[in-house]
Amino acid sequence: MPARHIVLVSAIALLGACARPQTGGGGPSPSPSEACLLSTGDVSTHSSTITIGLTDAVNPRHAPTPRSDGERLVFRHLYETPVRIDCDGHVQPELAEKWVRDDDGRRWTFQLRDGAQFWDGAPVTARDIVFGRSGAGYTLGALEARAVTVTLAKPRDEVPPVLGDVGLAVTKAAPDTSWPIGTGRYWATSATTTPQEIRAHTSSGDTLVFRFAASGDARDLLDAGVDLLVTRDRALRDYAASLKNFTVVALPWDRTYVFVTPEAGGTRFDGLEQAVRAEARRPEGGSWWQDLRPCGMGGQSSPPASTGQRRILYNRADPTARELAARLAALSHAVASARGPDDLGDAVAAGKDWGYIVALPRIAADPCRAAKDLLPAWSATITALVDTRPTAIVRRGVARWTVDQDGAVHLAP
Repeated sequence: MPARHIVLVSAIALLGACARPQTGGGGPSPSPSEACLLSTGDVSTHSSTITIGLTDAVNPRHAPTPRSDGERLVFRHLYETPVRIDCDGHVQPELAEKWVRDDDGRRWTFQLRDGAQFWDGAPVTARDIVFGRSGAGYTLGALEARAVTVTLAKPRDEVPPVLGDVGLAVTKAAPDTSWPIGTGRYWATSATTTPQEIRAHTSSGDTLVFRFAASGDARDLLDAGVDLLVTRDRALRDYAASLKNFTVVALPWDRTYVFVTPEAGGTRFDGLEQAVRAEARRPEGGSWWQDLRPCGMGGQSSPPASTGQRRILYNRADPTARELAARLAALSHAVASARGPDDLGDAVAAGKDWGYIVALPRIAADPCRAAKDLLPAWSATITALVDTRPTAIVRRGVARWTVDQDGAVHLAP
């Protein structure tokens, strides 16, 4: 049966209902953009337990910065940034409930929401957001206990999106060194985490169950009745479209796979959209990683070329990266070699191999932070290979879901 897609509601038709936040003396939009709600129909009943399927591993040590789709789903429900950027690029309140623009847009002041606190009950202060967190082009300051200032190198008429970057998600260390303590409505600990599932709770007793596919086949999750599953597998998407009570929603193009190499000039690879099981297209639009000199990157000379076998390294936990690496290896007479997510990052930083497949966000709230996490400091040639996007498989009538600019799906506020 062919896949059925119900796309996000047109933003143009709803502009009147989705006004941007005020940029003078005001604050945010009163509600999330309706254009970013997944079309699932009316929610007839409120369930105290909602189940989300996961198709890849989740490592609490990575929180709050995700390295996979599964981690993005989980972390987005547990951890908060000062503001949130919805799928239309509109800034929505999160830890900060209102803001003011000063000095012709060079300084912005954000007021924390009343009652903001960590899972352990400790209040969130401006210092929790500011401590150790400034970056290229902006400086954070704690004006008072509940007011954060952002001073920009260049003025902006609109709210600086850097406040929505996952690098500014507020956490503190947990006594059991498992899940960092966050500020989100749901909380998780080592006691609520097993190899089969992660349970996250609220103070009022609501529960999110993040369930892994026990057999490794994500179709079993759908057959077992999960309420949400996000996938990049076209076959799984088509299977879901044949099931009753599910809506299949195409999410924004959120990821660009690139080939990173020390070799000048790079290599052109065509027709890679057909080489992967994910929904893919040729890369479109400008790339935030094209010039990283403002971030203090790309100025170092290339590392010495490896004298060993021509290898292309990729993340073994990423099926699309594996498929691309295999195709590129066949075209260039190289060898594709798998690495764990952390080991791949170390290898890219060292730059001793011929090439690397790296997955980059198409849009970065803080490009310099993203570049330092994902790309090498040495002068690399970066070639865009394909854009991909996930699909949300949503059980009708259970919950209202919304999607952010980075492609993260989560319960609507």
